[in-house]
Amino acid sequence: MMQKSLLALAVIATTALNVQAASNVDVKVIGRIDPGTCTPTLSGGGTIDYGTMSPSTLAATGFTLLPEKQLDLAIACTAPSKVAVKVVNGRPNTVAGATEGATGFAAIPVSSAALFGVSTGTIGVAGLGESNGVKVGGYGIRIAPGTVVADTKSVANLIAPNIESPVWAAGTAAGTLMASAGVRGVSWAATGTTTPIAFTNLSGKLGVQAYLNEKSAFDLTNTVQLDGLSTLELVYLP
Repeated sequence: MMQKSLLALAVIATTALNVQAASNVDVKVIGRIDPGTCTPTLSGGGTIDYGTMSPSTLAATGFTLLPEKQLDLAIACTAPSKVAVKVVNGRPNTVAGATEGATGFAAIPVSSAALFGVSTGTIGVAGLGESNGVKVGGYGIRIAPGTVVADTKSVANLIAPNIESPVWAAGTAAGTLMASAGVRGVSWAATGTTTPIAFTNLSGKLGVQAYLNEKSAFDLTNTVQLDGLSTLELVYLP
C-alpha cells in the first residue's frame, strides 16, 4: 500500500575515511514500478459554504444541526488503479462537545442529532475551528452511497476501519470517512462484493454535514466564523 504524496526525496550518502582504493566495483540495478497516477478533484474549489446565518437559527438549547451539503468528487487515473480515500484533520483539537482521539477525530457528541441520519456511534467528526476562543462545532464527511460510478458502472462503498492494515467490508449506510478509532479508509467494489476494484475514472458525491456548539457558548455580539479544514488523501492499494 502506498500513499500519494506531493514530494518524495531520498538522499543517500556514503562516506569513507582512510580507506585504500578498492580493486572491485559494485553494479546496482534499481528502479520501481508505480501504479497509475490518480488525481482527485472536488467541485466548488472544495469549499462547503453555509453562508451567513442569523443567531436566531441557533437552537435555544443543545447543538444546532445544519443541513448536509454535497460536492462532486472525481478521481481520474492514468491507468486502472485500486485506490482508497482517507481524511486528515486540518483543525485538530477543535471539536465542540467531544474529545478527539489519536486518529485526530472524535465520536459525534451524544447530545447532538445524528449526522446523515445515522446513529451517533458510527460517525466521527472533525472540528470547525475556534472563534473568539470558543469551539464552533464539528462536521462529518461521507461518500454518499448510491452516487458512485466507476468507469460507467455503479459501485458500492467499502470501508476499512484501519487503512494502514485494511480489512474491507461493505460500507455503512452513511459511507462516512471519519471515525474516532482507527484511520478509516473508503474504497469501492462491485455491488455485493468486498474486494476493491481498479478503475480509471470514478465520480460520486461527497457529503458534509455540520453541527454548531450550544448557543450559550457564543458571544453573539461578535461574528462567529466556521473554519473547518480537512485533506482528502488517496492511498494506492495492491
